[in-house]
Amino acid sequence: MRTFFCVLLVVLMGGCIRTVDELSVDALPIDRVTKPNVICFISPQDTVLAAKIAMSEPQIVSSFTESLVVKDAVVFLSDSIRTIQLAYDDRLRYYRAVPQGRFPIRPGVTYRLTVSMTGNRRVTAEATVPQAVPIDRVSLDSTVTRNTANAALTNYTTTLYWKSPGNVTRYYRGWAEIEQEIVDDGTGSRIESRISQPTFFVDREAGPAGVPRLMAGSHSLLTAPKTTTRTQRIRAGLLTTDENYYRYHTSLREQFTSQSQNFAEPTVLFSNIAGGYGVFAAYNGSYITMNEPVSKK
Repeated sequence: MRTFFCVLLVVLMGGCIRTVDELSVDALPIDRVTKPNVICFISPQDTVLAAKIAMSEPQIVSSFTESLVVKDAVVFLSDSIRTIQLAYDDRLRYYRAVPQGRFPIRPGVTYRLTVSMTGNRRVTAEATVPQAVPIDRVSLDSTVTRNTANAALTNYTTTLYWKSPGNVTRYYRGWAEIEQEIVDDGTGSRIESRISQPTFFVDREAGPAGVPRLMAGSHSLLTAPKTTTRTQRIRAGLLTTDENYYRYHTSLREQFTSQSQNFAEPTVLFSNIAGGYGVFAAYNGSYITMNEPVSKK
């Protein structure tokens, strides 16, 4: 389980860091100001605390190319009682710490990230960890189409269900890992195994307690004819996020949308980093595993 949560952290960080490197320089604002760009997410499920820091010109883009990565910053994460330092890992190219119980990330607690750099440059940010919301159940539905090569394209929808705690506005993101195997219909032998991660977007809710809620993510499989796809296991998580996480990922999605529209105004990425760019945000996950196979031709 520790390995699973480490992988989840890397996936979440990797997705946010990697996808903001591709914006054209032509789309950048005129008033380019060089500032530290910080990405850091924390969760009670973390076994590793991690932050990535680079110098980035405009707020519209987060660049983490090798030449811009900051390697000599002093990075601290603190609450009202404890402080832990994140050290730079030259192989991974980000700052990290393994707390091992010395620095727990707890729901309801506000954490402060402080990054100090040469030239008396210093940036800070705060994030409060939300309470987790349990998942009631998970469903997996599929629709099969046939393409011109007579292969099967199966579109899967993974849906998470929960009941709203109510009273306050809450922010969510889904996560799932679907393990499936492709079996030959004639021999019954396994042809290959695949692991997919459905695409979920962030969402928010506000309403009375006890109201059923749901969130859906999707992925697709292209398989040969005369085969059956068997779902072996589903791992799913409902991430309750803070507003920083929600606003950052919403602006990130809007940026990608505007890139595909030639005449659209560039979207400025949300940032809560005082003195810099980027985001320091928190989330709290509840997880469920289903081991019942589901077959679909």
